[in-house]
Amino acid sequence: RMRAREEVLTAEPRLSLLQAIRQLTGQIHRLLAAMFDALVELENGKDPLTQLFNRRFIPTIMRREISLALNVRKPFVLAMIDIDYFKKINDSFGHNAGDITLKSVATVIFDHFRSSDYVFRYGGEEFMVLLVESDLSQARIMLETLRAKIAGLAIEVAPGKPISVTVSIGLAEFDYHPDYKRLIEKADRALYAAKSHGRNRLETSRN
Repeated sequence: RMRAREEVLTAEPRLSLLQAIRQLTGQIHRLLAAMFDALVELENGKDPLTQLFNRRFIPTIMRREISLALNVRKPFVLAMIDIDYFKKINDSFGHNAGDITLKSVATVIFDHFRSSDYVFRYGGEEFMVLLVESDLSQARIMLETLRAKIAGLAIEVAPGKPISVTVSIGLAEFDYHPDYKRLIEKADRALYAAKSHGRNRLETSRN
């Protein structure tokens, strides 16, 4: 009888240990599933928040478009778009409001362009658009329309709390130089000019 009682006593901790292991195993499975989903997003080259292409795919896509443009002598334009005073949104309304703003602006940008164009989340509150087979005058019209469209948005960052945002835009036309980084730098300089000239405006690369 004593042995039977001892077996019951030793069985109880074993059961609780098994239950704890099962719970931990379940948690591990859930974590692995979440990691796998994140990896799939990364492999797809999509930014999880905005669902736009992430920076990882910029070299591949840029090199391909430069190669095509050099072969067929068709221009394309690169645009850098930055949300003005984005830090103030996070500071005033919290990071969730910042995420809502980023998603809203990203959706407007993505929907504005043709399916043949490429839209990237370049980093933070900055986006990059590659307008294929487009010259500077066409690109300026498209991006000026986009700038006005974003300025007219009412983004509800919390119930009953709509805010408006503006963007600054820098443009650079492909000059048939094979280094894509040079073109990004030109568009970045134009963006900096838009910021320093008062924001909520579009500037074109001068060199």
